[in-house]
Amino acid sequence: MASHVHHGPGPDAIIGGMRITYLARSDETADGLGIYRVDMDPHAPGAGLHRHARLTETFAVEAGRLALRVDGADHDLGPGDFALIPPGVAHAFANRGDRPVRFTLSFAPALGREGFFEGLARLAAEGRLADQAAMTDLMARYDQEPLAGFAGWSEVSG
Repeated sequence: MASHVHHGPGPDAIIGGMRITYLARSDETADGLGIYRVDMDPHAPGAGLHRHARLTETFAVEAGRLALRVDGADHDLGPGDFALIPPGVAHAFANRGDRPVRFTLSFAPALGREGFFEGLARLAAEGRLADQAAMTDLMARYDQEPLAGFAGWSEVSG
């Protein structure tokens, strides 16, 4: 497999107050890994409580403070903090603060995760993030099971 160096300003997907830049796409890693830079505006909701059956997800905070709920415990991650979420573990994240947050997000295997981000961006652009049928369909295609309804991020961003 060839190595990959990402160049370019991004972002590749915009979902409300969250911008995602693809650093290592699933199609560049034979679907073994996806790496993404995420920039979140202050008070951006992030993702509601969910879990993945197959994906391992990581968060590495570079700037700001990221609220992360993992298995019912709340964590406040700052620059240099790292979290690894194994398959099956319930989690949610948000930016509760008054400053932007930047973190690196990864998924292994990637399972074409860019398709999930692009689907969310389309739904956001159409004002349909609260459309439960559309969200359920999108999540099912990308190994994401919602656990607290579609306003679940309020548990973190409260």
